[in-house]
Amino acid sequence: MWRKKNKETKRLSFANNSLLNERYVKNQVTNSKYKWWNFIPLNLWEQFGRFMNQYFLLIACLQLWTEITPVDPETTWGPLAFIFLLAALKEGLDDLNRHKGDKKANERMYHIIRDEEPMDVMSKDISVGDILYLEENMESPCDIVLLSSSNEDGSCYIQTANLDGETDLKPRLGLPNTASLGTEEALCSFKGVVECKPPNPDIYVFDSRLKMQPDDSEEDILSLSVSQIILQGVHLRNTEYVYGLTVYTGNQSKLGMNKLTPDTKWTKIDKQINRTTLFIFACQFLFLLIFGITGGVWKSKTGKDKFYLYYPEDERWFQPLVIPLRFMLLMSLMIPISLKVTLDICKYIYASLINWDLEMWDDENEMGAHASNTAISEDLGQIEYIFSDKTGTLTENIMEFKKCSIFGKSYGTKHRNSSALEDPELLKDINEQRPEVILFFKNLALNQSVVPSYPETDSDDEDDLSDSDEEQEIIYKASSPDEEALVKAASKLGIKFTERKTDLLTIVVNKKPIQYQLIQTLEFSSERKRMSVLVREVDSRQIFLFTKGADDVILERIRDGQETTKTIKHLERFAKNGLRTLLCGYRTVSEEELEEFLKDFKKANNEIENRDQELEKVFSKFEQDFILLGATAIEDKLQDEVPQTIRILREAGIKFWMLTGDKFSTAVQIAKSCNLMPYDGLLFPIEGADQGEVENSLDKISEEVQNLDKNFYIIVQGSTLKIALGEVKHKLLNLSLQASSVICCRTTPQQKAGVVQMVKELGKMTLAIGDGGNDVTMIQTAHVGVGIAGREGLQAVRASDYSISRFKFLRRLMLVHGRYSYYRTTFLAQYSFYKSIFFCVIQLTFNFWTGFSGMSFFNSLSVMTYNGVFTAIPIFFFLLDKDVSEESVYLNPHLYRDSSQGRFYNKKTLFWWFIRAIYQGVLAMVMLAGIYQGRGYIYPSDGSGIDNQLLSMTGFTIVIQIQTFTMALETKHWTFYNHFIIWGFLVFFYISTIIANTLPNLEIYYLLFRAYSDPIHWLSCVLINTIVLAPVIIAKYWSAQYIPNRADLVREREVYYRSRGLPINAADATILNNLNSTEGRVIPAYNSSDFGINGILTPFKDCFGKSDFEELNKKDPLTTLIIENIQNDILKKKTQEVRTQRELDKKKKNVGLNKSNSDDSSNSDSSTTASSTTEDEDDELNN
Repeated sequence: MWRKKNKETKRLSFANNSLLNERYVKNQVTNSKYKWWNFIPLNLWEQFGRFMNQYFLLIACLQLWTEITPVDPETTWGPLAFIFLLAALKEGLDDLNRHKGDKKANERMYHIIRDEEPMDVMSKDISVGDILYLEENMESPCDIVLLSSSNEDGSCYIQTANLDGETDLKPRLGLPNTASLGTEEALCSFKGVVECKPPNPDIYVFDSRLKMQPDDSEEDILSLSVSQIILQGVHLRNTEYVYGLTVYTGNQSKLGMNKLTPDTKWTKIDKQINRTTLFIFACQFLFLLIFGITGGVWKSKTGKDKFYLYYPEDERWFQPLVIPLRFMLLMSLMIPISLKVTLDICKYIYASLINWDLEMWDDENEMGAHASNTAISEDLGQIEYIFSDKTGTLTENIMEFKKCSIFGKSYGTKHRNSSALEDPELLKDINEQRPEVILFFKNLALNQSVVPSYPETDSDDEDDLSDSDEEQEIIYKASSPDEEALVKAASKLGIKFTERKTDLLTIVVNKKPIQYQLIQTLEFSSERKRMSVLVREVDSRQIFLFTKGADDVILERIRDGQETTKTIKHLERFAKNGLRTLLCGYRTVSEEELEEFLKDFKKANNEIENRDQELEKVFSKFEQDFILLGATAIEDKLQDEVPQTIRILREAGIKFWMLTGDKFSTAVQIAKSCNLMPYDGLLFPIEGADQGEVENSLDKISEEVQNLDKNFYIIVQGSTLKIALGEVKHKLLNLSLQASSVICCRTTPQQKAGVVQMVKELGKMTLAIGDGGNDVTMIQTAHVGVGIAGREGLQAVRASDYSISRFKFLRRLMLVHGRYSYYRTTFLAQYSFYKSIFFCVIQLTFNFWTGFSGMSFFNSLSVMTYNGVFTAIPIFFFLLDKDVSEESVYLNPHLYRDSSQGRFYNKKTLFWWFIRAIYQGVLAMVMLAGIYQGRGYIYPSDGSGIDNQLLSMTGFTIVIQIQTFTMALETKHWTFYNHFIIWGFLVFFYISTIIANTLPNLEIYYLLFRAYSDPIHWLSCVLINTIVLAPVIIAKYWSAQYIPNRADLVREREVYYRSRGLPINAADATILNNLNSTEGRVIPAYNSSDFGINGILTPFKDCFGKSDFEELNKKDPLTTLIIENIQNDILKKKTQEVRTQRELDKKKKNVGLNKSNSDDSSNSDSSTTASSTTEDEDDELNN
């Protein structure tokens, strides 16, 4: 028996002891999928893992059986081999590029120390336990623990763009115990041991321990965290060199562990196509039984009596299976073999169109839209729910300090747009050095993770460098825009943060530097919702614990009996103005408390398992009894066109939910500002501290909204949401689905993902959009994830399916690219099924004349070229088709409902395509047989009779003509390329068949020359095409005239305006001009409550024939209301133009008065008269 390999439970990395580290893998990076010797078998195994390929392989193998195959085997083997070759070629080229990348990375040279010997090795030869030397700008080849650097304190800076997309520099800090190991001699004698977890993908956690010597006791163990790790793929910046101990190598590095293949996303339309394929397969099996049994019966009762059929008297055991298997092979084309390849190519083109779209290019960020997932563009056109983050997604994420409240006194509240930094009261309090105000801004200046830097100067004069810190420009680099805004605000008011060292922070207050020893930073996290810093003032030796965070977290930690009413009142006022708020507090810490905290902290920090949970227990115990200093309010402005984008998406029938970490009031204000929650609706908060209270709240709201005749909105806070997502989730879901919008505030990343999953499980199509690392789980949970490249790095972008630079581009991504992709794919899929069924129906109908023998009407060449050439290539150019123009999509966002509700591909549309294929196939074959075989047709040119080959080629010609005209009928947007391909391929067909007729080794040699020279051939083509296509044309005309869909109405409007030389977006402005026109018609297309105001009115020429505007207006009062609104809009525009002109005239008049030599009194009288006149004119305009 094979010995089971022991699973690694922890990793020990021994410095300078390769013998103990030899069980770990080397640093060879492998991203390639195949080896040269296993490419063919593995690739074939993968391709044959798909049901469609297995099916066609079975068909191809059966065609090798000469007794049953009605056509040559190459009709299936040829296309199948071609498809397999294309897929293998693509996989091979992709893997070849991966091999080249691996080779380049593995052969880079690095300097290491191994077994006390310095040496240079290739990257692939680095081992766990090697001490690696990195110079500035070098890329780390593996994960190393920072030991020392060119800086005395062992610190360095890294850039993690390869990991999370963030270009900001991040500090890393070696332990004081190892910072002195700055020489190779010292490192050669270093025998330390790092104890860490087994290889894992978490790049933000490194809970480990270090022993300086292997035999150190537990008391001497040093704790390691993510601050001491330099991961594979990051670059060393602004540091001359570093030394680090290797802990994870090769594909076991954290970056390597994150390279797992993500789960494949299947679009909704893909699943529908798979179900359609299974249905057709079931129909095939049914027809196989019916025709197989019928053929067997005819053979036994009638066929054996026909001597010319040469049926043997003694049949072999498998003969009863021959006819059914023949029909199976004959009907195999019902499932188009090229469908998957066609759709894959189309999906790639959809993604490329998104990448190339200059309309989504952002000049400010110098980036455009990008499709990371090329397989789900159709889902962009079927979204029903959008879940959005707020900060950085709806807003700019450019923070500006606006207002504050300090010990109950508010600043910057004179008016809404005033700033506390310009408030005379605050400036006065700063100058007077009021202790509580100075302490408040000390909190902002010290409680942060900002790195200050100074611009480089070209001057070498030391006198130029002797300026005090406060006179130099300080550049603050922060990972959080909030922290940067708070530190900058304190700096502008004279409390400047000037320097950060390993354990020393320096601020300048009133031009006097003050140093604080940094004892410990209690980091911010989405779960903690707060950050604290423990510092000791160097001069006074006094210890402070400063904190800042969300109000609900800070308020439960303040000292009992403290007056907080005014501060909370100010906080609510700030939040209602849409500002981001934080509470700040502090307390002094005694030496005894500090000693106890450090003891508990060290114990928790040395844990390898569950370190975060243990630390949070220690922090939560220590962060109590604060004195509330006050509140801050930061403004984060909405991005451009956010309200318009949300309005259009809501008119498109999409429900919009906002999931944010902000407080209740801020979330409500932002929701109102961005059209997420208009002012005409009711807002219901879900409340409760336990399951019973939350359930009662849900029941009460559900009762209140039952008979409500207006929109309502739901808001829930994170603490309540945590309960609601439990046992009462079904009630939360039912209520939320009825609401116009849902707002979740104070939510954690896991709660965001939970909300998305809740709606997703109901079968609704979801899209999540965000910009930060806390949005990643939400983005990955949704059907479609969209990341915004913002100031919080590219973590969301890397996790998303699509990335954009501004929220407003979501409108184009969904309404244009999503809708067009879905529309085109649905046609391609349904047309592919239609043309294949049409072809097979002709084959089956032909067998009514052949005794149900399973004989093929078409020859092998026709069968192979039908799906492979003559109908496969033209449909690719349907990718250029548009049922309506892009302008009309924006003006009529309700058109998106056609795709989101699946109206382009459903049972009804498939039914009509199948009926069309069956009707046309049967009728074409019957007419063809009637024309040529009814009386034994004789060609007048040479007196020869028509045979099966000639009849087959005549039928194939008619089939290609029908498919060409079908493509033309279904094309809505004609371009030069459509005309060239559709009609050009018909010409190509004739040219290729004529050439084929000249080749003696082909079955059709010289046949078509006889057919083309006969007028009956051309008359039959015209007659059959006319009769077969006429019902389709009539049905399309009747549908467009009497039961038009949304797109039909909008296309009619486009034709109406283009025929008059008007732009489509001028429609609303020209409606009134056409109301009294005898040639223009206006009809109310849809109900405004369903589809919004855009696209409700559509002027038509002779639309609905007898219905004129006055009659429709009487029947539908909504039309009168809409026309009045448009009239009012036009009058408002005209009034504004007149007012603007009069303002200009007034300015000119005042300028003339100022230049005149009249006395002051006459000037005053003139000004008064002018003012009075203008006011009278304004009143007249208002009336």
